[in-house]
Amino acid sequence: MAEKEAPEAIGRLHVTVLLVASRRALDNALNELGFAEDDDRVIEHEGRLAFLTCTHEEDCDDLFALITELSTRGESWELQSRIDTEAGRAIYQSLARHRPVEAVEATVDEEAEPETEAPAFDAETGEGLQALKRALRRVEPAEVFATIRPGPEGRATARILRRTSRRLLAAATATDEATLRGILRELLPNVMLDVAMKPPG
Repeated sequence: MAEKEAPEAIGRLHVTVLLVASRRALDNALNELGFAEDDDRVIEHEGRLAFLTCTHEEDCDDLFALITELSTRGESWELQSRIDTEAGRAIYQSLARHRPVEAVEATVDEEAEPETEAPAFDAETGEGLQALKRALRRVEPAEVFATIRPGPEGRATARILRRTSRRLLAAATATDEATLRGILRELLPNVMLDVAMKPPG
């Protein structure tokens, strides 16, 4: 009997998941469960509030606790996922009550990078963090927003842009999204974070 061939190594994919609900519903659930007011996993998303988790988080306990609380209260909620399958491609999935589960594979529609864009600061080094602080020294959190995306070589990339002109003010990289969220929220408390969770079009 011929030996079975060894199974092909399975590569792990990066997954980002948002639990999306109305601001009132998610605020109430977060308060009931004792989440900190400045929890960096809570973001604004398309006019609603969302709780963010991804492959780099240790576990999904908090996500499931919030789903349980929202369900117990009879609130509507939606799970949106983005699975990065390869460079420039992702699977977007949506699961919500009263709708069939949906999934689509699409080209990732990232914003074109400005030609004059400066290199991103490594926010996990002392020098890079100081440079990022200098770049954001006079910035008001209400005037800007930050986009955080999985980046090359498994690192996450953040771009801090002015809301009105979408002009790039600074860019930074870190090991993962959670680390970047924490750094940005320290430098710019309550800054609006943006994640790409829907296919283009």
